[in-house]
Amino acid sequence: MHIIRQALVGLTIFVLVFTIAITSDVQAQEVETASIDFDKPIVLVHGIGGAGYNFYSIEQKLRSIGFNRSDIYAINFRDRSGNNFRNSRELRDFIDNILKNYDVDEVNIIAHSMGGANTLRYLTQLGGVDKVDKVITLGGANRLGASSVPNGVDFTSIYSSSDLIVANSLSRISGANNIHVIGVTHLGLLSNNRVQNLIVEALRN
Repeated sequence: MHIIRQALVGLTIFVLVFTIAITSDVQAQEVETASIDFDKPIVLVHGIGGAGYNFYSIEQKLRSIGFNRSDIYAINFRDRSGNNFRNSRELRDFIDNILKNYDVDEVNIIAHSMGGANTLRYLTQLGGVDKVDKVITLGGANRLGASSVPNGVDFTSIYSSSDLIVANSLSRISGANNIHVIGVTHLGLLSNNRVQNLIVEALRN
Protein backbone atom coordinates (compact mmCIF):
# COMPACT_ATOMS: atom_id res chain seq x y z
CA MET A 1 0.00 0.00 0.00
CA HIS A 2 2.87 2.30 0.87
CA ILE A 3 4.46 1.66 -2.52
CA ILE A 4 1.19 2.41 -4.32
CA ARG A 5 0.80 5.66 -2.36
CA GLN A 6 4.34 6.71 -3.30
CA ALA A 7 3.66 5.89 -6.94
CA LEU A 8 0.47 7.98 -6.91
CA VAL A 9 2.27 10.91 -5.29
CA GLY A 10 5.03 10.65 -7.87
CA LEU A 11 2.52 10.53 -10.72
CA THR A 12 0.66 13.54 -9.32
CA ILE A 13 3.88 15.55 -9.12
CA PHE A 14 4.78 14.58 -12.70
CA VAL A 15 1.36 15.67 -13.97
CA LEU A 16 1.60 18.98 -12.12
CA VAL A 17 5.08 19.72 -13.45
CA PHE A 18 4.04 18.76 -17.00
CA THR A 19 0.93 20.95 -16.77
CA ILE A 20 2.93 23.92 -15.49
CA ALA A 21 5.45 23.49 -18.32
CA ILE A 22 2.72 23.36 -20.96
CA THR A 23 0.98 26.40 -19.45
CA SER A 24 4.25 28.31 -19.41
CA ASP A 25 4.85 27.50 -23.07
CA VAL A 26 1.35 28.71 -23.99
CA GLN A 27 1.80 31.90 -22.00
CA ALA A 28 5.18 32.50 -23.63
CA GLN A 29 3.58 32.06 -27.05
CA GLU A 30 0.87 34.54 -26.12
CA VAL A 31 3.44 37.08 -24.98
CA GLU A 32 5.47 36.48 -28.15
CA THR A 33 2.59 37.24 -30.51
CA ALA A 34 0.30 39.48 -28.47
CA SER A 35 1.53 42.71 -30.09
CA ILE A 36 1.57 41.46 -33.70
CA ASP A 37 -0.99 43.03 -36.02
CA PHE A 38 -2.50 39.99 -37.72
CA ASP A 39 -4.88 42.18 -39.74
CA LYS A 40 -2.08 43.34 -42.02
CA PRO A 41 -1.26 40.95 -44.84
CA ILE A 42 2.29 39.69 -45.31
CA VAL A 43 4.04 40.05 -48.68
CA LEU A 44 7.01 37.78 -49.43
CA VAL A 45 9.52 39.09 -51.97
CA HIS A 46 12.07 36.72 -53.51
CA GLY A 47 15.49 37.48 -54.97
CA ILE A 48 17.32 36.74 -58.22
CA GLY A 49 16.35 33.37 -59.67
CA GLY A 50 13.99 32.78 -56.77
CA ALA A 51 10.26 32.22 -56.44
CA GLY A 52 7.51 32.42 -53.90
CA TYR A 53 8.04 28.85 -52.77
CA ASN A 54 11.43 29.87 -51.34
CA PHE A 55 9.50 31.16 -48.33
CA TYR A 56 7.77 27.86 -47.52
CA SER A 57 9.48 27.48 -44.14
CA ILE A 58 8.83 31.10 -43.18
CA GLU A 59 5.20 30.77 -44.21
CA GLN A 60 4.84 27.74 -41.96
CA LYS A 61 6.32 29.74 -39.08
CA LEU A 62 3.93 32.61 -39.69
CA ARG A 63 0.95 30.26 -39.75
CA SER A 64 2.11 28.60 -36.54
CA ILE A 65 1.97 31.92 -34.65
CA GLY A 66 -1.49 32.87 -35.89
CA PHE A 67 -1.42 34.23 -39.45
CA ASN A 68 -4.01 32.84 -41.84
CA ARG A 69 -2.68 31.25 -44.98
CA SER A 70 -4.98 33.51 -47.01
CA ASP A 71 -3.21 36.60 -45.60
CA ILE A 72 0.27 35.60 -46.78
CA TYR A 73 1.15 36.53 -50.37
CA ALA A 74 4.31 35.54 -52.22
CA ILE A 75 5.08 37.43 -55.39
CA ASN A 76 6.59 35.62 -58.37
CA PHE A 77 8.33 38.24 -60.49
CA ARG A 78 8.00 37.82 -64.24
CA ASP A 79 11.61 38.98 -64.55
CA ARG A 80 13.70 36.87 -62.18
CA SER A 81 16.96 38.63 -63.04
CA GLY A 82 16.42 41.06 -60.15
CA ASN A 83 15.79 44.05 -62.40
CA ASN A 84 15.13 46.80 -59.90
CA PHE A 85 13.16 49.05 -62.23
CA ARG A 86 10.71 46.39 -63.45
CA ASN A 87 10.40 44.43 -60.19
CA SER A 88 9.72 47.42 -57.98
CA ARG A 89 6.87 48.42 -60.27
CA GLU A 90 5.49 44.89 -60.33
CA LEU A 91 5.69 44.85 -56.52
CA ARG A 92 3.76 48.12 -56.38
CA ASP A 93 0.95 46.70 -58.52
CA PHE A 94 0.95 43.43 -56.57
CA ILE A 95 0.51 45.25 -53.24
CA ASP A 96 -2.15 47.58 -54.64
CA ASN A 97 -4.20 44.57 -55.72
CA ILE A 98 -3.82 42.92 -52.31
CA LEU A 99 -4.95 46.00 -50.39
CA LYS A 100 -8.16 46.21 -52.43
CA ASN A 101 -9.41 43.21 -50.41
CA TYR A 102 -8.58 44.59 -46.95
CA ASP A 103 -9.86 47.25 -44.60
CA VAL A 104 -6.25 48.11 -43.68
CA ASP A 105 -4.08 50.31 -45.89
CA GLU A 106 -0.67 48.79 -45.15
CA VAL A 107 1.15 45.50 -45.61
CA ASN A 108 4.24 44.03 -43.99
CA ILE A 109 7.04 42.79 -46.24
CA ILE A 110 9.60 40.01 -45.80
CA ALA A 111 12.21 40.13 -48.57
CA HIS A 112 15.20 37.98 -49.42
CA SER A 113 18.36 38.99 -51.29
CA MET A 114 17.65 41.30 -54.27
CA GLY A 115 14.06 41.43 -53.07
CA GLY A 116 15.34 43.87 -50.46
CA ALA A 117 16.59 46.26 -53.14
CA ASN A 118 13.33 45.91 -55.10
CA THR A 119 11.39 46.71 -51.94
CA LEU A 120 13.49 49.77 -51.13
CA ARG A 121 13.07 51.20 -54.61
CA TYR A 122 9.32 50.67 -54.27
CA LEU A 123 9.40 52.51 -50.95
CA THR A 124 11.55 55.44 -52.03
CA GLN A 125 10.57 55.91 -55.67
CA LEU A 126 7.04 54.57 -56.08
CA GLY A 127 5.10 55.75 -53.04
CA GLY A 128 5.39 52.53 -51.08
CA VAL A 129 6.01 54.29 -47.76
CA ASP A 130 2.30 55.00 -47.41
CA LYS A 131 1.38 51.34 -47.97
CA VAL A 132 4.02 49.52 -45.92
CA ASP A 133 4.31 49.31 -42.14
CA LYS A 134 7.23 46.92 -41.58
CA VAL A 135 9.96 45.53 -43.79
CA ILE A 136 12.21 42.62 -42.84
CA THR A 137 15.04 41.76 -45.21
CA LEU A 138 17.09 38.56 -45.13
CA GLY A 139 20.51 38.93 -46.68
CA GLY A 140 19.01 41.88 -48.52
CA ALA A 141 20.97 43.72 -51.21
CA ASN A 142 19.43 46.79 -49.65
CA ARG A 143 21.93 49.44 -50.69
CA LEU A 144 21.28 48.62 -54.34
CA GLY A 145 17.80 50.05 -53.77
CA ALA A 146 18.45 53.03 -51.51
CA SER A 147 21.17 54.51 -49.33
CA SER A 148 18.94 54.68 -46.25
CA VAL A 149 15.51 53.67 -44.98
CA PRO A 150 12.78 56.24 -45.67
CA ASN A 151 10.95 57.76 -42.73
CA GLY A 152 7.72 56.07 -41.76
CA VAL A 153 8.79 52.46 -42.27
CA ASP A 154 9.90 50.09 -39.50
CA PHE A 155 12.83 48.34 -41.19
CA THR A 156 14.79 45.31 -39.94
CA SER A 157 17.77 43.94 -41.86
CA ILE A 158 18.94 40.46 -40.87
CA TYR A 159 22.20 39.31 -42.41
CA SER A 160 24.90 36.73 -41.77
CA SER A 161 28.68 36.75 -41.83
CA SER A 162 28.41 33.34 -43.50
CA ASP A 163 26.52 34.80 -46.45
CA LEU A 164 28.81 34.41 -49.47
CA ILE A 165 26.29 35.80 -51.97
CA VAL A 166 25.34 39.26 -50.68
CA ALA A 167 27.98 41.27 -48.84
CA ASN A 168 27.02 42.39 -45.34
CA SER A 169 27.91 45.94 -46.36
CA LEU A 170 24.98 45.86 -48.81
CA SER A 171 22.58 44.53 -46.19
CA ARG A 172 23.43 47.04 -43.46
CA ILE A 173 21.52 50.22 -44.08
CA SER A 174 21.10 53.49 -42.23
CA GLY A 175 17.81 53.82 -40.37
CA ALA A 176 17.26 50.07 -40.00
CA ASN A 177 17.52 47.72 -37.08
CA ASN A 178 20.55 45.87 -38.45
CA ILE A 179 20.89 42.38 -36.96
CA HIS A 180 24.03 40.33 -37.58
CA VAL A 181 23.79 36.56 -37.19
CA ILE A 182 26.54 33.97 -37.47
CA GLY A 183 26.74 30.63 -39.25
CA VAL A 184 23.75 31.00 -41.59
CA THR A 185 24.20 30.82 -45.36
CA HIS A 186 22.43 33.07 -47.85
CA LEU A 187 19.77 30.45 -48.61
CA GLY A 188 19.80 29.29 -45.00
CA LEU A 189 18.36 32.66 -43.98
CA LEU A 190 15.08 31.41 -45.46
CA SER A 191 14.80 28.38 -43.18
CA ASN A 192 16.92 28.97 -40.08
CA ASN A 193 14.89 28.74 -36.86
CA ARG A 194 16.86 31.49 -35.11
CA VAL A 195 16.23 33.83 -38.05
CA GLN A 196 12.54 32.98 -38.02
CA ASN A 197 12.31 33.93 -34.35
CA LEU A 198 13.95 37.26 -35.22
CA ILE A 199 11.31 37.74 -37.93
CA VAL A 200 8.53 37.18 -35.40
CA GLU A 201 10.16 39.66 -33.02
CA ALA A 202 10.43 42.25 -35.80
CA LEU A 203 6.71 41.88 -36.59
CA ARG A 204 5.73 43.00 -33.12
CA ASN A 205 4.34 46.52 -32.79
